[in-house]
Amino acid sequence: MNKVNFNSEEEVKEYLHNLETEYNYQCHREKTGEGCYRLGEFYASIKGDFEKATAAYNLSCTKYNHVVACNKLGALHLYGRGVTKDRKKAVEYFTKSCDGGYMTGCYGAGVALSGGETRDVPKAVECLKKACNSDHQESCYQLGSIYLQGLDTVQKDMRKAFQFTLKSCKLDHVYGCANVSRMYKLGDGTAKNEKLSQEYKEKAKDLQRQAKEKSAQMKFGETGGK
Repeated sequence: MNKVNFNSEEEVKEYLHNLETEYNYQCHREKTGEGCYRLGEFYASIKGDFEKATAAYNLSCTKYNHVVACNKLGALHLYGRGVTKDRKKAVEYFTKSCDGGYMTGCYGAGVALSGGETRDVPKAVECLKKACNSDHQESCYQLGSIYLQGLDTVQKDMRKAFQFTLKSCKLDHVYGCANVSRMYKLGDGTAKNEKLSQEYKEKAKDLQRQAKEKSAQMKFGETGGK
């Protein structure tokens, strides 16, 4: 494949046209779930056409059981992008993704089940625990937050809050590390420990610095170094 000169509007247009054609072929002629998923990603990320993206994700998920596409479909229904907001459908697609072994789908189900008309906190916790057990950092952090405050029938439990928040930090969740630092400082869910409090505070700062550097590098790349 020839390199594309992204400073040339014509070359970029041709490249995107060829990409769309290729993904349409993979989805509708070769009939692959991955092809339909890629087509959905193309419409969502490049074209910003969420209606077409929804159609492609839907085909990938419902016909070919592509678990990542099911997760994407859940998110679109949860936030109403390309479709009318529908939390019940969001839960349905997130759950299908989760049952298929995609932990971000389990996280999505946990979020969707934490509020609104689909609110079922025990089920939300079950989904989040499944993802956290597979080292999904955001799920561990959310579990920590639920136990930190208590929600519906799930009682406040500082020890569990500390355990899940600590795991999120070990998985490099910056806010998880900040919370662990505070919990060590105050003795919430664990014994007070000023030394560990300072160590986790420093880790949170380091993760925040790394995130800023990564963001700056991405912006630098987008501008071609100018």
